[in-house]
Amino acid sequence: MQTARTTIELDKELLKRAKQKAIKEDKNLKQVISEALRRDLLGEKQSKRKVKFKTFPLGVKGTLRREEIYDWL
Repeated sequence: MQTARTTIELDKELLKRAKQKAIKEDKNLKQVISEALRRDLLGEKQSKRKVKFKTFPLGVKGTLRREEIYDWL
């Protein structure tokens, strides 16, 4: 991807929040601002890792009452 340099003026509070986000997400300011512009202008969604959980059948059919579950513990 080609890049270009530019100078912009930002509200001080907005810049402060962008810097805080960069620190929190271990990114640089350029990445934070570029991602925000991509989401807004290009409609790209922020990539998030999805966690998949493996489930196992418990061998019990139907609905259990809370007391029955506590008895198992």
